Amino acid sequence: MKKVFRIFFTGVIICVVVALLFAVVAFDLYPSLGQAIKPHLKSAYRSMLLQISCGIPIPPGHGTLVFLRNGIHPSLTSYEYKLRFTRGSTTLERSLPSDGRSLTLVNTYWYPATQQGGPWVRLQHQQGEYLIDMIEHKVSRILRYKDRVFAGELAGGQDGIAIVESGGRILASVGRKKAYEVTGTPLGDSPGSYLGRIEGNYYRLRFVTPSQSPEQKIRGLE
Repeated sequence: MKKVFRIFFTGVIICVVVALLFAVVAFDLYPSLGQAIKPHLKSAYRSMLLQISCGIPIPPGHGTLVFLRNGIHPSLTSYEYKLRFTRGSTTLERSLPSDGRSLTLVNTYWYPATQQGGPWVRLQHQQGEYLIDMIEHKVSRILRYKDRVFAGELAGGQDGIAIVESGGRILASVGRKKAYEVTGTPLGDSPGSYLGRIEGNYYRLRFVTPSQSPEQKIRGLE
C-alpha cells in the first residue's frame, strides 16, 4: 500500500512541475495570456484562505512578535489581522480590525520601557495606529485630535471609535471603553524608533528594514 501511495504522490508532483513549466513557457511566449489569467489566479489563491505571517524584529529579551494575515472568505476581499506574542513557552494572539485593502503597508516603531510601563511597539497603517504593550500583551488604538493623543485598549477586532468635544473637554473612547490621554508622554509626543515596515500583496508579506529601504510615510495618516 505504501508503494502505491509513493507512486501516486510522485506522479502528482511530476504533473504539477510539468504544468508549471508549461505555464512559464506559455506566459513568456504570450504575455497577453498571462495578463488574462492573472485575475483568475488571484481569485483561486484567495479561495485557499491561507494564513500569511511576517515577524517583526524587536530588540532581544522581549520575546517575538508576529504579524498575521488571514483570508476571511473566498467571496470577500477583506483580511483578518492578528498579532502573535511568544515569550518562553507562552504564546498569545490578539486581533486587529480587519481591512478590505488588497495591499499591506505597516510601519513599525519601538518605544523603550519607562517608569509608566512598556516597552511598546507602534503600528502605523492606512486605517489607523495601534500601540502594543510587550509586557501585558495588550493592543490599544491610538486616536489623534487637535494635537491631543489618546490610547484605548481593543477588546476585539472590530472596536468602534468616538471622539466628543463638549464644554472644552475632549472625550475619546474605543468600543465602550474610555481612551486615556497620552499627550505629553513619549508615546504621545515621540514617533518612536523606526524598526522597519511590513509590506506585501496577495501572496506574501515581508519585513523591510531601514538598511534595505528608507521609511515610507503612510498617506492615510499625513
